[in-house]
Amino acid sequence: MPTDRVRAAFYGERELLQIADSYLKQADCRSRNEFINKSIRHYIAYLQKENDNEFLTPALESVLSGMLGDTENRLARILFKLATELSMLLHVTASQYDITEDEIDSLRKYCVDEVSRLNGNVNLKAALRHQRGG
Repeated sequence: MPTDRVRAAFYGERELLQIADSYLKQADCRSRNEFINKSIRHYIAYLQKENDNEFLTPALESVLSGMLGDTENRLARILFKLATELSMLLHVTASQYDITEDEIDSLRKYCVDEVSRLNGNVNLKAALRHQRGG
């Protein structure tokens, strides 16, 4: 809390001050003076729009954090399922074809280049055309 304090009188509407007094506990303020200072800081931040965190309520922060956590968990589950399916495909492929490690390294380089070139938009039909020389 700032130590450079100045006494300043102002005229306030009686009803407005009563409403402010009723919110002291909810605003975590011990006095009307603390509530008014907090309110002024909040309104200045709102006007300047420099510090968005000043008017993000703890409830909103909690909701956003929960949503991000849920999204992260959902993505992690999807990636795990995808990795499992890929592992199955790799084992089936490895059991059916006699491929050397050099051929695997060469294929990996080709696939990295292809995925980069196509921005991840790969599909089976294009791979089949390539494998058949088309």
